[in-house]
Amino acid sequence: RVYAELHTSARGGLDPNAVAATAANYEMDGEALIAKAYDVPMSVRLLCTAIEGQDGGDALRDAAAELCGKFVDVLPPGFRTYRNPPRSYHSTVFHTGHPSELRPKTKAQVEEELLVCKRLVGATSAMRVEVHRVVLASSGVLLVLLNEQGNGVSPVDGLRLRCRRAFPTAPRKQATFVMHVSLCRVATAPAVDHDQWRAVLNHVDDLSSKIQGMQATLRTIWHVQEPRVAICGDVRGGCVVTPLACRTTN
Repeated sequence: RVYAELHTSARGGLDPNAVAATAANYEMDGEALIAKAYDVPMSVRLLCTAIEGQDGGDALRDAAAELCGKFVDVLPPGFRTYRNPPRSYHSTVFHTGHPSELRPKTKAQVEEELLVCKRLVGATSAMRVEVHRVVLASSGVLLVLLNEQGNGVSPVDGLRLRCRRAFPTAPRKQATFVMHVSLCRVATAPAVDHDQWRAVLNHVDDLSSKIQGMQATLRTIWHVQEPRVAICGDVRGGCVVTPLACRTTN
């Protein structure tokens, strides 16, 4: 149901308030958008599934990056987007510090947090995922929606529950139910007519069909210290990324 709602959410156009909120997170550096830094250092941290690996992860990442480029190329004149670097592609699992609920920690406290996260991830099975579809949400975010394969409790949901128990003072706002990868965000969206917008959405559906059904087994979860808004996994942007390995046997 959530995925179906996301798929149709932009049919009537993008939400101007959401696009404006996205734009407020960036500053201009020439022609480039630069994410703003958080006011409090070391206050936003999270665990996220890395879209990488030899068991289909690298192929999925590369296909999604190619798709994102084609999407940006067909946007009407005047649209401006912030594209996430492909090597930062991820799916959020759990925030120990959230942009809306900052949790600053000292370097020593972050090291302690890392030890807990390493133990939690080490008890988590690899994630077998399949691309459900690609959607443009009304917020202006281009998303790859993933389904987990297999029976029983999903590794991601199980890890989220164990993180909640391990970090009882973590932010209340957390990712739930949806496993998605954010490819880019629309930060400027001029008014367009119905036919132009319909052409954009049809193109998204066409691009989606190219990677729908792609499968990957993801074996790495990152612990990320995020210094700027919504750049998780972007090492060049200043993120501190610590790869943590899932358990090798189920």
